[in-house]
Amino acid sequence: MIDSIQTFGDSFLFGSDLSDRLDKPDRGGYHSLLTWPALIAHDLNLDYECWAEGGRGNQAIAFKIFRHATIHSLNIINWTWIDRYDHHFEWYGWPETIRPIGDKLADFYYKELHQEFDDKIRNLSIILSAIAYLEDNDMPYIMTYMDKLMLDNSRGIENLRTSVRKKLKTFPNDQTFLEWSRANGYPESEGWHPLEQAHEAAAEYWLPIYQREINTHTATTKD
Repeated sequence: MIDSIQTFGDSFLFGSDLSDRLDKPDRGGYHSLLTWPALIAHDLNLDYECWAEGGRGNQAIAFKIFRHATIHSLNIINWTWIDRYDHHFEWYGWPETIRPIGDKLADFYYKELHQEFDDKIRNLSIILSAIAYLEDNDMPYIMTYMDKLMLDNSRGIENLRTSVRKKLKTFPNDQTFLEWSRANGYPESEGWHPLEQAHEAAAEYWLPIYQREINTHTATTKD
């Protein structure tokens, strides 16, 4: 029985720059209720839990999936850009994700350590492990993604890319949320975050898809 929708991802599912987040901290518990999964949860009278976090990379997103995804939730995942690098300290937890934003650590990482091929194989492997975990535990999910670079041709990882690609869904015309929003001319913030109109339209698009996944899982579970 599906009784909730849970989200995992970065700022696009956290709801950065949406109007109900103005002047609120960028941390857990202060997510928007105007994102498309939150709107669908409201329409379907389901509980809603957001584990997305602005600025995170795919390793941190997967960590949240391993901790919080359940068989009783429709688990909505939106994978982020693959050049983000997460690291973890046992005694500290997750520091800020390394992103190309110009601080000293980022400058060192992107100059001395970063390689596009490493991004692809690391992120595809992370995503494939999350898929295996969800499917092994019969947890219903829908995955989208932001970075098409991850699925570009790269010699040596064709089979890995194919395994991941067939599990990912897109917006119409094989677009990411950001591409689709821009193609439709929806307003967005300076931080590249589509605003309320885009999320409302996305909710309308995804609602029947979410309903079908919920109904399919419920029927399978009953059998």
